[in-house]
Amino acid sequence: MAAVRELKFPALEIRQGSNRILYSFAADGKDVSSFATVSRIRRENQGEVCGYQRPEVLSHITEIRKYLECPDPMIPNAIVIAFDERVRFEPSFDGAEVRFCRAGVLVVPLEDGISDHEKPGWIVDGQQRMAAIREASIGSFPICVTAFIAKDEKEQKEQFILVNSTKPLPKGLIYELRPRFALQGKDTNRHEW
Repeated sequence: MAAVRELKFPALEIRQGSNRILYSFAADGKDVSSFATVSRIRRENQGEVCGYQRPEVLSHITEIRKYLECPDPMIPNAIVIAFDERVRFEPSFDGAEVRFCRAGVLVVPLEDGISDHEKPGWIVDGQQRMAAIREASIGSFPICVTAFIAKDEKEQKEQFILVNSTKPLPKGLIYELRPRFALQGKDTNRHEW
């Protein structure tokens, strides 16, 4: 039997609406692959579609990786992870809730030697950023994580579709805004992901 250890992340538990709960915490991007993986879209034996993530976009990953290897990079966008029910939240000792959130620790059990599909977390949004962090020639890179506990793959897919269905900014607007950043002393090659 493989040894089970627990990763503990100081976190905020955030309540949205009447029954939705999110967790916000920071993790070293180099370590995320130890507890979360990507659910790649594929066909099973009977032709049934499983998973939901598209293949990695190598050019996009390369662009992010180069940025991460520059001095003083910043990625303010959180990655989104869906955890299974093995993950739990332990509120801080006083359990005080301020309006809609409370502090505590998110406990992620991790079994040594498990395969990717047995990990407790799946990356719902941010696979390109995580691949870039993984491949970058840097020792570590803290990343913001927004997580939720999903009851099944259907709920993961729903969140994946919601996160990825927003309309991107038109390229013309991006090009129009970039010179303004340059005028303000900002790096025009810097992107936000």
